Amino acid sequence: MADARRLQKRVRDLEAERTEPIAIVGMACRLPGGVASPEDLWDLVTAGRDGISGFPTDRGWDLDALFDADPDRPGTSYVREGGFLHDAGRFDAGLFGISPREALAMDPQQRLMLEASWEALERAGLDPRSLAGADVGVFSGYCGHDYGTDLPEVPDSLQGFMMTADAGSVLSGRIAYTLGLEGPAVTIDTACSSSLVALHLAVRALRDGDCAMALAGGVTVMATPRAFVGFARQRGLAADARCKAFAAGADGTIFAEGVGVLVVERLSDARRAGHDVLAVVRGTAVNQDGASNGLTAPSGPSQQRVIRRALDDAVLAPADVDVVEAHGTGTALGDPIEAQALLATYGQGRARPLLLGSLKSNIGHTQGAAGVAGVIKTVLAMRHGVVPRTLHADEPTPHVDWSAGAVELAVRPQPWPSTGQPRRAAVSGFGVSGTNAHVILEQAPATGAAEPQAEPDHTVLVLSGHGSRALRDQAGRLSARLRDSAAPTGEVARTLALGRAALPQRAVVLARGRDDALSALDALARGAGHPAVVTGETARGRLAMVFPGQGAQRAGMGRDLYERYPVFRQAFDEICGELDRRLGTDVRDVVFGDAGELIGRTVFAQASLFALGVGLLRLWESFGVRPDVVAGHSVGEVAAAHAAGVLSLADAITLVAARGRLMEALPPGGLMVSVRAPEPLVRAALVPGADVAAVNGPSSVVVSGDERAVSRVADELAAAGHKTKRLTVSHAFHSALMEPMLAEFRDAVSALEFAPPRLPFVSTVTGTVLEEAGTEYWVRQARDTVRYADAVGTLADREVRTVLELGPDGTLSALGRDCSPDERIAFVPSLHRDGDVLRAVAAGHVRGLAVDWRVLLGDGPAHADLPTYAFQHENYWLSGAHGYHGGPSATGHPLLGTFVDLPGTGGAVFASRFSARSQPWLADHVVGGEVLLPGAAMVDLALRAGDELGCGAVEELVIEAPVVLPADGALELRVSVGEAGDDGRRPVGVHTRPDAVGAPWTRHAHGTVRRRPQAPDLSFAAWPPDGAVAADPADLDSLYDDLGSAGYRYGPVFQGVRAVWTLDDAVYAELSLPPGHHDRAASFGLHPALLDTALHAAAFLDRAGLASRRTTLPFAWRDVALYARGATALRVRVTAGGPDVLRLDLADGDGRPVASVGSLLSRPAAGQVGAARVRDALFRETWPVLEAASAAPVTAVPVATAADVRRLNGDEVAALAVPGTGDVRELTARVLAVLTAWLELPPADSARLVVTTRGAVAVDPADAPDPAGAAVWGLVGSAQAENPGRIVLVDSDGSLDAPSLPSVSSEPSLPSLADTDEAQLAVRSGRVHRRRLVRAEPASPFAADPAGTVLITGAGSLGGTVARHLVTAHGVRNVVLAGRRGGAADLVAELTALGATARMVACDVADREATARLLATIEPPPALVVHTAGVLDDGVVTAMTPERLDTVLRPKADAAVVLRELLPADAKLVLFSSAAGLFGSPGQANYAAANSYLDAFARRQHAAGRPTVALAWGMWAQHGGMTAALDDTDRARLARGGAAALTAPEGMALFDAALGAAEPVLVPMKVDLAVLRAQAPAGTVPGLLRDLVPPPRDRTEPVRADRLADRLADRLADRLAAATGADRSKLLLDVVRREAAAVLGHTSPAAIAPDQVFTDIGFDSLSAVELRDRLAARTGLRLPASFAFDHPTPSELVEHLSGRLGGGHDGDRVLAELARLESAVADAGPDGPPTGLGTRLRALLARVETAAPAPAGDVAARLESASAADVLAFIDDEFGPEDPEGE
Repeated sequence: MADARRLQKRVRDLEAERTEPIAIVGMACRLPGGVASPEDLWDLVTAGRDGISGFPTDRGWDLDALFDADPDRPGTSYVREGGFLHDAGRFDAGLFGISPREALAMDPQQRLMLEASWEALERAGLDPRSLAGADVGVFSGYCGHDYGTDLPEVPDSLQGFMMTADAGSVLSGRIAYTLGLEGPAVTIDTACSSSLVALHLAVRALRDGDCAMALAGGVTVMATPRAFVGFARQRGLAADARCKAFAAGADGTIFAEGVGVLVVERLSDARRAGHDVLAVVRGTAVNQDGASNGLTAPSGPSQQRVIRRALDDAVLAPADVDVVEAHGTGTALGDPIEAQALLATYGQGRARPLLLGSLKSNIGHTQGAAGVAGVIKTVLAMRHGVVPRTLHADEPTPHVDWSAGAVELAVRPQPWPSTGQPRRAAVSGFGVSGTNAHVILEQAPATGAAEPQAEPDHTVLVLSGHGSRALRDQAGRLSARLRDSAAPTGEVARTLALGRAALPQRAVVLARGRDDALSALDALARGAGHPAVVTGETARGRLAMVFPGQGAQRAGMGRDLYERYPVFRQAFDEICGELDRRLGTDVRDVVFGDAGELIGRTVFAQASLFALGVGLLRLWESFGVRPDVVAGHSVGEVAAAHAAGVLSLADAITLVAARGRLMEALPPGGLMVSVRAPEPLVRAALVPGADVAAVNGPSSVVVSGDERAVSRVADELAAAGHKTKRLTVSHAFHSALMEPMLAEFRDAVSALEFAPPRLPFVSTVTGTVLEEAGTEYWVRQARDTVRYADAVGTLADREVRTVLELGPDGTLSALGRDCSPDERIAFVPSLHRDGDVLRAVAAGHVRGLAVDWRVLLGDGPAHADLPTYAFQHENYWLSGAHGYHGGPSATGHPLLGTFVDLPGTGGAVFASRFSARSQPWLADHVVGGEVLLPGAAMVDLALRAGDELGCGAVEELVIEAPVVLPADGALELRVSVGEAGDDGRRPVGVHTRPDAVGAPWTRHAHGTVRRRPQAPDLSFAAWPPDGAVAADPADLDSLYDDLGSAGYRYGPVFQGVRAVWTLDDAVYAELSLPPGHHDRAASFGLHPALLDTALHAAAFLDRAGLASRRTTLPFAWRDVALYARGATALRVRVTAGGPDVLRLDLADGDGRPVASVGSLLSRPAAGQVGAARVRDALFRETWPVLEAASAAPVTAVPVATAADVRRLNGDEVAALAVPGTGDVRELTARVLAVLTAWLELPPADSARLVVTTRGAVAVDPADAPDPAGAAVWGLVGSAQAENPGRIVLVDSDGSLDAPSLPSVSSEPSLPSLADTDEAQLAVRSGRVHRRRLVRAEPASPFAADPAGTVLITGAGSLGGTVARHLVTAHGVRNVVLAGRRGGAADLVAELTALGATARMVACDVADREATARLLATIEPPPALVVHTAGVLDDGVVTAMTPERLDTVLRPKADAAVVLRELLPADAKLVLFSSAAGLFGSPGQANYAAANSYLDAFARRQHAAGRPTVALAWGMWAQHGGMTAALDDTDRARLARGGAAALTAPEGMALFDAALGAAEPVLVPMKVDLAVLRAQAPAGTVPGLLRDLVPPPRDRTEPVRADRLADRLADRLADRLAAATGADRSKLLLDVVRREAAAVLGHTSPAAIAPDQVFTDIGFDSLSAVELRDRLAARTGLRLPASFAFDHPTPSELVEHLSGRLGGGHDGDRVLAELARLESAVADAGPDGPPTGLGTRLRALLARVETAAPAPAGDVAARLESASAADVLAFIDDEFGPEDPEGE
């Protein structure tokens, strides 16, 4: 029976172990939204915030190219937000002993897991380093890695780390290795369920006994955007980047990053260890979908099974669980499946509904960290008793039958359901590979209230860091936390001492009360001293304990120890008891009591010092501190011998009692004198009767003996200049006067037992380590010289680095510091006259002594909520975009990048890429409204680049043009350092260009660098200088506001002036960088923000005049030298060297030289910023020669009227010759009629309309083209844009009159021109030219005459912008506004408020008489007229009429003519034209014609000497005027074509730049070169822009647009051929909806319903044309521009397309075979198709039209497998052979 009971008990125990709850005792996380802790996460979810933010700017992602609203754009994402850890690259490598190089190579996921594991252990109250060798497991989940995958190759310097840098196994293994953990280390990749599977495995390992504790968690960092790009192609991303879990509006997930780690152990172990239990894991389960409905599709039945298994594991019923933290990704597929699984399990048989939520609604899908993040949220919710709301889910998804069970979506925060049971919740995680995990959590068991702890007398706070900055930061964080914490001081102390690692840089606060502690912490955080703070750094070396000799004793010594520490009291009482019996006196009373005067007697002095020393030894041992080496001074050697094990305590007491008693019995007398002189010198002066008693230091000797003899020696040495001092002693110790007691002393100690030393015992008799110390040694020791100095030397030789003095004060410590020049050795007294041993403990601790703080701080809770470690982060990010690749050398400079040497010159070129995103601190430097690279940065670039080549000083650097950082996009930077001259000097240059291949370079600075001079003999140590007067605090406080008024808008990084003084003609200032930028300062030579800030101090040279100061920029730097790198704070002296000239001397915080600037000349910023801003946005027209290829002769059919066109067959090349001169309305109306007729013909591949003009364009810049002919070009250009490939424009000089010319002629023929891929050509002298835009050469900015009058026509948006600009930037004071309707009162009032005289006049400037009357009223006559007026009447060409042409021509063309004729000949007329005239804007044929007219008119007037300029503006960003009609769809369409919008400031900068040039026509326009580069490989770049981007690098034949379309069509045709019936219609419908969605800017085709009318969802004529072009590319069909209106819904359009493409029946297959015939003809080779094929095909067409239907099945069967030759034979058989005579 007994055995049976034991077996039953064992079974119960095993069952309990199998199901024992697992305690969560620590949690740490970093999640999107700035969440750095569980507390931060709780704040985020309870506040209902989300953590979604923009893409990271510091990972080398090409953000400008990455985003595209078009979901089909390869390599892009249609969202630009996610859940990011924006500091994912930042890591404290030093803490973990990882080199910067290895840190750079390491996957950031490994780094995050290291730091999070450290934090989790600290939060569990565990010192992470205390677990080395412990049975602790590591279970880490992740989802793979992509760090470094964007590199072309791994840098040589990192290749040695790559085996471990990205290995998944190392994710867990590195944690185990770094912390010394010896349990299982496993990395899990089950995708999104990884971290929950990791927790499941950890639970199993704990229950199975594989480990006693475990770290479980997961991490995800997206080092590249591939997740976004890949999911964007699947349209799986939420359009607004928000997860709408279980919501009706769910439209996809959004990816996020994060890390979370849990510390888990068996509940019984946690209770036994006193760990704070946050929650328990009751049950877990994992399973797999198996062969379900798809690898990546979720499986509802599998989810139900894993839930039930987890409940079984927890021994719980579904109704026992209150809340589920769901996987809930926000996808339309996954969420309903998950909800239905929950309804089927938890939703059944319960009284109250299960509450359902998802953290992903707050932070996105953190993938590998998703599960652990959900666990942390759930634990927090259980502890707070609140269920947070799930965001973005106000309306539950209708795809779930919520009535099928009791499950409710937590759409509002609510109290945790009250059930009378512990709170319970579950967390789900489902991996994309099919692995599911479910975890059930339970509220932590209740524990009894802790007994209140008595507050200690002293507050002992132990802090440490890996470096002094970390220590300071830790102190600052602790101070801030304690101010808001009510935690008992004792618990705070224990938590710090026991639950935090003791790192090398240490501090101990010994305070009396909380206020004193806070004051001390604040001082420590500032790096300042404080009496309550002990600081130091651990020393690798041994500990020596030394015991002082007679003379150190004092009454009351050790009294506090006796009262406070039982260990000391017990040892002291034991020793005193033994001494009492030997001496007959109460030694304790001598030391502490009324007999204190006896302590000066030799017997009691020596006895009491021994008792104190051994008591201290026992006390230190109780603190866990034991010596490695011991030594003693004189009688102190007795205690040292006991400590070394030479003497037992009883024998040591016998020896010390006999020694003191016998010495005291000697006759009094003799003299002891200390002398400050070296031992040899003293010995040379000795006389009989005088001995050297002690050598305490290199120049510290004690002479002892007969009084007369010693006095003589002392007098002689004093006369020689050596300091002497008589000592107050009863006897002349360590002299011949001691010899009478030696024999009796020998007898007294001869019976003692002397053991060999157990640890090194350094003798102060020999100065060496003793091997033995018997009777004779101790007799000699009482007489011979004390060689303390030698003993200290031996301690140093034995690697002693800390010397702890066990005596009543610091006598030996003071002597020891004189003995050892080695500053690595610290001497620490255990006691001071006014201090406790705690200060010595603190000093020992900071030196690295292993103090057992439990003894000092007592038992009790050690779980105070305190800050975790203050990691000292540096950024480590390996990115191909940052130049980390083989070949060039990295400089480590944030802006300079890499460099390559230039062979043959010894020079170098430095290359990098930067932007306001990659260097966000630059956005704090704004001058004139633009973000500029500081001139100080260019100086730093030159200094650093020169220094790489041995020229670390700038002799001169002239800044020619500022660098304006674009709001979007990046700049490429090149710094070139040239060949050294004979004098060692080298030229230097700084260039940038937009980050676009082929973009032009701009030189911004040039100069000379030379060798660095010696640092000047300059010191600002005395600071501020004597006599300096502090600046008025109000002036200092308002400095940056006043600088803002002067045009300088500085952000926090550049607001560095901290204090200012003036003295004579100089300004002295203190400057500093914000703390967050200190770590970057070392990467620069001198941080540009700090050097730039030095210039701000110059404002105090004339502080009162700052408000009226003009805005200037650095121009010429001379004699700039850098003497020290990495400064974070400066002392600066600024003096004026003349107007706008400064000299600067800069020193560090200690006054040592950092840099100097011999002189800095500044110049006005006016014009510079604007010119720099638009340097790459001003273009001019050019006509390079085109080598036209020969082509087969084809007849061109002349047409002159619409009737001529209608007589064509439709496949000809037609030619329309436009007369060289004529009325603009007549010419455009005639051409419009022919165009309309042509475009109404069915489109054919071979058909082209060639429109020829004469003298309509300016091939030579000096040409004066015909404005009417130019209007024709604008009109036809729009028709070309609407109908690609159907029309060619050719302008000639008269050599192209014949409609047909042989291609072998010396002149190009119309057919050959029509066959090129150029749509607009000119022929001059037989040579063909193509039309292009190139960048205009920079010119001096225009400056208006402030005294003159300006007339502006058109008072709309653009007119108002120009008026404001002329008044504010040019100082114009007289402005007249003219508009057809007058008005503009607000604008007039605004201009008046700006100081101008302004009026508005109602005048139609196209009316000659009205305009004449207006001009007569303007006095003085206008010197500048800006004609901005215009109207729009948009429509496709086929909807255009002569009347609609006239509507737009009148305010543009007619008004320009009137103005020019009526204005004075020298008045400047500026015509606001449009790039529509050049590009032929779709839907704006009339507008294009009018603007082309203006351009030619300006050229003609300019050639005639009348100053006229036409500005053909690109797209404006502002909404108003002629841009008001552009909606978001229009703008998106234009952006896809490469157009970027101009802001008003950019436009006005272009205005100034254009008017300063000598060109009559310029094109101010922003171009998105990234878009053009993407179009280049397909050959779809607009002709005008092709020279702005280089040709594709592929050396094979470039893919032309039509060939790309053919490929797209082929792919679709293959898919259609494989589909039948409904599948074909579905496939076509998908194509139509996707393309329509792309045109309108929708991210999903679901936004386009099959039966919605196109015009009802935003299509107009222009967007319809774009849809036509996209569908044409996909289908290969030529479609009319009206197709979307002829077939007004997607469904009807699909029906039309299906008919055109052919269905799945036999007749359709015949059509498909015909398509094969077409392909065979196209591929027939250089000889072309067979002769007569056209005739036979026309005959076939006639037969098809007249014959009865043939048995299609037979025809289809014959053609099914026919080759091209078979098809031709079929035609012969059916229709007879070709007539050899022909027609």
